[in-house]
Amino acid sequence: MTASPEKELPTRTKDAVASGAVEAFPRDDFDRNVWCVLGVPIDMADIEVAVGAIDAAARERRPLSFVTPNVNWLVRAANDKGARRQMLNADLSLADGAPLALAARLLGAPLKGRVAGSDVFEALRRRPPFSNRRLRVFFFGGRDGAAQAAHDALGRSGGGLAPAGWLNPGFGDVASMSTDETIGAINDADADFVVVALGAAKGQAWIDANHARLTAPVIAHLGAVVDFTAGTIARAPHWVAASGLEWAWRIGQEPALWRRYFLDAIGLARIGMFRLLPQILAGRSRAAAASTVKLERLGGRTFIRLSGDFVGASIQPVRAAFRKAASYGAPVALDLGELGSVDGAFLGLVLMLEKSLPEDALEIAAASQRARKLLAVNGMKYPAAPMAPSFSGEEDAGAQAAAI
Repeated sequence: MTASPEKELPTRTKDAVASGAVEAFPRDDFDRNVWCVLGVPIDMADIEVAVGAIDAAARERRPLSFVTPNVNWLVRAANDKGARRQMLNADLSLADGAPLALAARLLGAPLKGRVAGSDVFEALRRRPPFSNRRLRVFFFGGRDGAAQAAHDALGRSGGGLAPAGWLNPGFGDVASMSTDETIGAINDADADFVVVALGAAKGQAWIDANHARLTAPVIAHLGAVVDFTAGTIARAPHWVAASGLEWAWRIGQEPALWRRYFLDAIGLARIGMFRLLPQILAGRSRAAAASTVKLERLGGRTFIRLSGDFVGASIQPVRAAFRKAASYGAPVALDLGELGSVDGAFLGLVLMLEKSLPEDALEIAAASQRARKLLAVNGMKYPAAPMAPSFSGEEDAGAQAAAI
């Protein structure tokens, strides 16, 4: 086995996870500081926030599924509605890939940097047990022998994580890996955290299919974590990861990855040209015009009219209106005919509204040319509403934000 080098965590991160002074992560999707970045949701969270969310979910036995999007995730979501929906379904989305983190910052998102899933796992492992209790980890999948080796290695280390069990389901489709016997074996381990390693596409599909059947509160697909913990593959040194060359290190460790990375690079170039560049050329959003949010129920449909600019603090009434609309249920139609300047946080809330509804239940009643272009470059393709509201008995959701 190849020993994995210890990756130095930032001083602030080490102090925070060691002391337990971590920021709480909101339980309500409409309270999340989530931005739309190239069409996918990215939480403006760092390692401390991620650790806090996992700790809280484990203590309270509250479900928390998180994803760690990288370039491969971004490319799949751009071409596959199912992969995109899987990202929306997650409770927390961390910018794992350096190109994704860079794109977020270019679009004005207040993201400090990439948050790799392996770094989150390492922070959990290296911090002291929370309330004298180590989180129990179950490893599911990975290459032959890796899950058991990771389990055994975790048992030999101290810190905040303890082994709960392992299972390698072998090769097969999602259905064959989702039998009652398999799910029962995982649940019998009484784990707090299930680490899945089945390949990104299959692994996330398996999580979406089975998260409601699993009793472990925390679940994520962290394929490389199994190998890193087992010591079968060495992690990239800090300077390599910081320079954005971790992909080259990974190819050196696993030459078979070159094809996936090559295809992802082609997909990333297309996304950069047709999604990122148009938004950069359009310039940063700046609030200028006063904004109003109005909500009306008509014919079993909820209409929300958004007028003016929604940037920064001005999106707060949108949170209230979207939350109320989601409580009514589907369908929901947005009137964007008078929409002005918006930022990624506003679009992130639109993604959260889409998440709260069945597929194709979020509609567009009207949209300005600017709004249509913005939705298009982010791959946010919503059907047209079959009717338009009069807003005769309109309700000002912004004015009632405090009461909703």
